[in-house]
Amino acid sequence: MRGPDAVRLAAALGAIEMALVRRDLVVGPLLAQAARAASETQIAPLLVCAAEQTRADDFFADTSPAIARRKMTQALCRAAAHEVHAELLVMTGIDMGAS
Repeated sequence: MRGPDAVRLAAALGAIEMALVRRDLVVGPLLAQAARAASETQIAPLLVCAAEQTRADDFFADTSPAIARRKMTQALCRAAAHEVHAELLVMTGIDMGAS
């Protein structure tokens, strides 16, 4: 993944997380777009799985299964964001293991 692509993907994942918190209907399309942008990376499966969760009819309902589905989607997005941020740190040469 190139630097500009990683930065755009990191920003998109932040927007997706905010859409999840607000229960915004654009979360599904945003996730699908991010999954396409990350199609040949190691985070693509995380985003594809998250996008699939948003297709459930009750995704924004206040039922226990829907809440669990949203939490899982949020966790998948955060895992993807951590991977992108780690990639960006490597690209910038920042050593997080230094003491």
